[in-house]
Amino acid sequence: MSIHPSAIISDGAQIHESAVIGPGVVIGPNVKIGKGTKIGPHAIIDGVTTIGEDCNIFAGASIGLEPQDLSYKDEPTGVIIGDRCTIREYVTIHRATKEGFTTLGDDSFLMNYVHLAHNCQVGKHVIMANAASLAGYVEVGDYTVMSGFVIMHQFIRIGRFCMLSGMTGSRLDLPPFSTLDGRPAMFRGVNSVGMKRARIAPNVRTAIKEAYRIIYRSGLNISNALARVEEEIEQHDEVKEIIAFFRTTKRGVAGAMAEGEGEDEEGGIVPSKQRRDYGALTESGAGAV
Repeated sequence: MSIHPSAIISDGAQIHESAVIGPGVVIGPNVKIGKGTKIGPHAIIDGVTTIGEDCNIFAGASIGLEPQDLSYKDEPTGVIIGDRCTIREYVTIHRATKEGFTTLGDDSFLMNYVHLAHNCQVGKHVIMANAASLAGYVEVGDYTVMSGFVIMHQFIRIGRFCMLSGMTGSRLDLPPFSTLDGRPAMFRGVNSVGMKRARIAPNVRTAIKEAYRIIYRSGLNISNALARVEEEIEQHDEVKEIIAFFRTTKRGVAGAMAEGEGEDEEGGIVPSKQRRDYGALTESGAGAV
């Protein structure tokens, strides 16, 4: 075990013998740090926090401290971080409020100044660029990518394989396998590049694209659109996932850009210059403009 002499390690902390703890690091009594993990200078780790194997946590990161929630009453909550995660300088990951854990899945990469608020549940292989921020109780699916300065409202869900452009903001759920941007966030097309990299079969990618054409371009309310997707589109697991996502939304799902004149080379839906806000897509309809 390599622990710098200036580090402050509380009694009770469990640190694997192969971990590396840098200068000025502060580690609380209920922290567990896994095999091969490196903690950079002046990082602070507290709460009931577990960090997996082979993670790389850079200078000034703050993990497991009290949530920014006025209702928090010092409950013994914490943070769980998976294996092989990279957490860059000054990232903040707050422990859960009331009960449970804030979680970050394996192989995720959080760049400088990213913020995960209390009770966020972030999946595997998620990338968040500089200063992207999630409010409390946000759920993020695997393989989602958020560009810089993205900001998400509390309690929303972000599906798998989403791609969010810089400064996107949303108070509504964001559907899986999609690309989105703007404030409010708007559906722009399917995330063909991400799905190709994940080796999702071409026929499945086509089914996903056609499902979204029905949902966003048919003019049907969402209940009828989903029924039509079930009738007309081959029911791959990914298509079922899209249907389930819309049917289980509590906040509504982000609307779409206005229909464009064609498709881009990656299979996305090209928006026209004029933006049309369909509002929150819910079971009762397309929402108010």
